[in-house]
Amino acid sequence: MEVAVGRNLKRIRRIAQAQFGHPGTGDNFTQTCARLDAAISATAASQSMLRNQTRAAWEVLRHYSAVTRSYETRLRCLEEVIAEERLDAGETVSLAQTARRMHDLAARIEATARQHFDVVRAKESRVEDLMHKLTSSKSQLKLAQTAQSHRNRLRTLETAVGQDQIIHSRDVYDHELRAASRLAREAEALAGLKGGWS
Repeated sequence: MEVAVGRNLKRIRRIAQAQFGHPGTGDNFTQTCARLDAAISATAASQSMLRNQTRAAWEVLRHYSAVTRSYETRLRCLEEVIAEERLDAGETVSLAQTARRMHDLAARIEATARQHFDVVRAKESRVEDLMHKLTSSKSQLKLAQTAQSHRNRLRTLETAVGQDQIIHSRDVYDHELRAASRLAREAEALAGLKGGWS
């Protein structure tokens, strides 16, 4: 009696493993997925922060570009006035020096703003690249885990079929059923060619 119960329990365990796979195989997968999820979450926060910084740096750059163009226009107008000699020599020199100083200062600030924008944009680009790699890696890992799970299940089924008479006899039955269906289809096709049974 106990021997029969033990045999039945073993058979049930084999059938359960064949259907659901081995317990505990997902630990490594689960840990790696959790690490990837944490990295994706942290990267998303950095990405959001850098996106805001890039937007702000772009607005600052636009502002100082406009200021530089403005001083450039003023300097050009002043040079036209000087060329026409419409101002006294002292006023001309003083205004010209001031205009050049303001234009040069605006151009330096614009160059600094552009450099800052380029640095922030490069960081944002690297974080975007990292996010793409992380999400791609997680997708690949899930596909690989699914494929491994199916391989394990097939191996377990193959083992169970060889060891368990019930599963083995069902496999034979399925084989016979497929063969009978194939013969029936061939017979129907042959009957169709002859124009029906005579």
